[in-house]
Amino acid sequence: MTKGDDTRLNILEIGLDVASRRGLETVTIGDLARTAKMSKSGLFAHFQSKENLQVELLKYAGETFSRDVVVPALKTKAGIPRVRAVMENWIRFSGALTGGCIFVTASSDFKDRPGKVRDLLLQQQRDWLDILRRIAQSAVREGDFRSDTDCDQFAFEFYSLLLGFHLYATLLDNADTQLRQRTAFETLITIYRREPVPQS
Repeated sequence: MTKGDDTRLNILEIGLDVASRRGLETVTIGDLARTAKMSKSGLFAHFQSKENLQVELLKYAGETFSRDVVVPALKTKAGIPRVRAVMENWIRFSGALTGGCIFVTASSDFKDRPGKVRDLLLQQQRDWLDILRRIAQSAVREGDFRSDTDCDQFAFEFYSLLLGFHLYATLLDNADTQLRQRTAFETLITIYRREPVPQS
């Protein structure tokens, strides 16, 4: 890795933390240059525009998310263990960022703003829902989920739970938040779990 690559990675790491705390929209070249203790012109040379910077931050967040959440989960046994790994990895990923999940905050910033940032964010969210759908399909194949499982519905409900977890963790942090997270997750799993076949 070259010195320029190291500098760019450092900028993206700092920018990701800033975006998670204050929102992706607030991240500007000037502001990030001050935070990273760089010259504005030096940082501009890496990204050329605020929009490009925001796109690169989302791409970096996506790569980090894949590395920390998706890839480890896919190495876990298919079925309910993999679903459980996704939940635990997602909560750990969101908790590691100062302000929580950047994709959630970016969704608020860019939901009504056409452009490259919103296009990338939408594609990332579609890809994430597709991953959840395919994980549900693997749980059906493994016999952990019912054969009539609507995997798109599962993906919707599971992601809705994760978004609820995020709200509780970042805004409504109560002492029993973790217990409620676990209870809600186990309730969801119970809905989709295949009943064991009675032994004759």
